[in-house]
Amino acid sequence: MKKEKKSKVTQETSTTKKKKAFLKTFKDCLGIVTDACYKSNISRRTYYNWRNNDEEFAKAVDDIQEDQIDYVESKLFQLINELNPTAVIFYLKTKGKNRGYSERLEVTGKDGKDIVSELSDEELEKKIKVIERKIKV
Repeated sequence: MKKEKKSKVTQETSTTKKKKAFLKTFKDCLGIVTDACYKSNISRRTYYNWRNNDEEFAKAVDDIQEDQIDYVESKLFQLINELNPTAVIFYLKTKGKNRGYSERLEVTGKDGKDIVSELSDEELEKKIKVIERKIKV
């Protein structure tokens, strides 16, 4: 029975070491799961098992992925500072929507709710006729 306990402890220690090594590799790979799994010699299934069953591991992964986003954002700002038109447009389309920098118009009702969901077909037709009259005037 002692061997079983020791074996289980050894296995847990080995897994803990593999997780720590993976997280270092994951960071070195800029949060790319496939690359980190390959370099760590673990399967993607193992990675997702760890992520789904170990809250501390999942938090560490999330932190690394946030670092990845910060890194990419810093590169975007470098391009913006170099007056790269594509970078400027991309930034404005994603972060400047509330100022009208968007290629599509998002229309919602009060509090972001659907505009027509609460109207019957008859009520909707009446509103359309009112709007059509206003447009013609």
